[in-house]
Amino acid sequence: MQSMAKHLRIGRRWIVIGWQLFQRNAWLLGGMGFTTAVLIGALAQIPLLGGLLIALLAPILLASNSLVVDSVYKQKMFLPAALRLPALKQSPRHLWDVFRDEARIVPTVAMCVYSTAGALLINLLVWMLAGDAWVAKWSTLGWATLSGVLAVALLAFVLYTVLAASLIYALPLAFLQDEPLIPSLLRSLKACRHFVLALLVLMGLLLAPIVLGAVLSRFSLWAGYAIWLMSGTVALPVFASGLYGSYHDIFASPEARRRMQARADDVTDRNFTLTAARR
Repeated sequence: MQSMAKHLRIGRRWIVIGWQLFQRNAWLLGGMGFTTAVLIGALAQIPLLGGLLIALLAPILLASNSLVVDSVYKQKMFLPAALRLPALKQSPRHLWDVFRDEARIVPTVAMCVYSTAGALLINLLVWMLAGDAWVAKWSTLGWATLSGVLAVALLAFVLYTVLAASLIYALPLAFLQDEPLIPSLLRSLKACRHFVLALLVLMGLLLAPIVLGAVLSRFSLWAGYAIWLMSGTVALPVFASGLYGSYHDIFASPEARRRMQARADDVTDRNFTLTAARR
């Protein structure tokens, strides 16, 4: 119970870190989040291929965001008012920052292939297990068929979670610490396993407005879209910045590395601090 409370506290701290980083350059990070939400929303409307296209782009967006948030963290200052509008205008371009360095292109493409292949295999498994019942209206299914479809949906969720867990820290490790890709994938999985409760707290920040938007869309489609765009503009960049904070907590300091190697399940509150002077 004490360990659970400690991990919940860590998750809350990562949210605070994400909010602090977001405030430093809300115009740039918010613009990136808004563009990402629009892009993912558009791709999700494409039948069959939409999910695979999102899986293809996910490593690019994740890597670029890690690089941008890392630069925001290192600047240690809030964006001056005169630079806010230019930062907003340039924000969509920063979604492809990972391609500005030729040395990062091949690893990024490899991760895109890995992510897409993983999503494709999961989708094929789902179709093999559920068949046409997967795309049928659940209200038309019998209880036995519906329970089978729900079990397949749970399996797909678990597999997609494992796929995402292997990626979220692999790319920051590869591009911010120059670690090889395969060991980075394994270290990412290990870190997510150790800090699953803290990461769930951080994930709740992103899922809460999405669930709210899904509920509101049943009453007003425009309200659902508005909540989705608002979550993309604020919740998504705060979540991504908090994810960077969690990476910094777990991997950046020598003490944290020794702790992970010893299979510890905690980080101290002293690993990651933010200091900035407002303009």
